[in-house]
Amino acid sequence: MQLNLSIEAPDRPPHACLVLGVFSNEKPPRGPCGLIDWRLNGMISREIKKGRILGRFQEQVIIPGPGRIGSQLLFLFGMGDAAQADYDRIYTTAYDIAAAVDKMRMKDFSMDLPGAGRCDLSTSGIVEAVVTGWFDYFSTDVHKLAAAKICMIAEKSFSKDIAQGLERFEKNVRHLGSVDLSAVWELLHQGKAV
Repeated sequence: MQLNLSIEAPDRPPHACLVLGVFSNEKPPRGPCGLIDWRLNGMISREIKKGRILGRFQEQVIIPGPGRIGSQLLFLFGMGDAAQADYDRIYTTAYDIAAAVDKMRMKDFSMDLPGAGRCDLSTSGIVEAVVTGWFDYFSTDVHKLAAAKICMIAEKSFSKDIAQGLERFEKNVRHLGSVDLSAVWELLHQGKAV
């Protein structure tokens, strides 16, 4: 599994599949989802207002070819109420997203750090939970694990927390080198993300 990091705004770089977390009590959406909503002229907010997107935990909404952003596919994943967010829920979200993207027969996707800066959880804990969820799903099939390419999307201000979360992942998860973090470490150590 190759892991990358993008500190650019999520609407700029090209993505095969852009995955964003949506909290049920954020109306209008905030964080990266709020930025994408703004770029799409409030389309996500309108769908929330009409009751077509609720943000319920594990709700999945796919928007093909949304235009105005560098993504072929926009995948919104319900996170439930932000006040109920915990690391188990973040882990489950990452695992379920990996499963859903795999069912769509996609080998790569980009995803924000769900809840980073928007709930009471530490960003380093979110990073550890997300990467562990992705790894646990893909590690069930060595071929899928080798083919997976995932890009974390985060603000530059989270760089130190991302490094701490990845260090915790490497300490707590025996991935035996099957998760390639070299691109992330290079970006973090070159000072481009710090």
